[in-house]
Amino acid sequence: MSEEQTDRLEGGTPFEIRVLRELANLNNRLNSLEEKVDARLRETRPIWEAVQAHMKEIEKQLDILNRQFKRFIQDLFEVRARVERLEDSQPIE
Repeated sequence: MSEEQTDRLEGGTPFEIRVLRELANLNNRLNSLEEKVDARLRETRPIWEAVQAHMKEIEKQLDILNRQFKRFIQDLFEVRARVERLEDSQPIE
């Protein structure tokens, strides 16, 4: 075999050139994909930021409800204790 036959495959295109072409093709595809992802992120970022703001507001409201519920339970226990004290102070007939 001559050196020329080992340098060229598939119709005379050197292997290195084919590899470089494929790498360039992969690079172009990767760049295209990155552009699509960036565009999608730009589209969805405002939606995500609005969702996060809404979630923070919900957390604040839940915190308020949680405090109110704790106070309600505390009041309920106090009423229960008063009722028990009243029942204990009443003579049994």
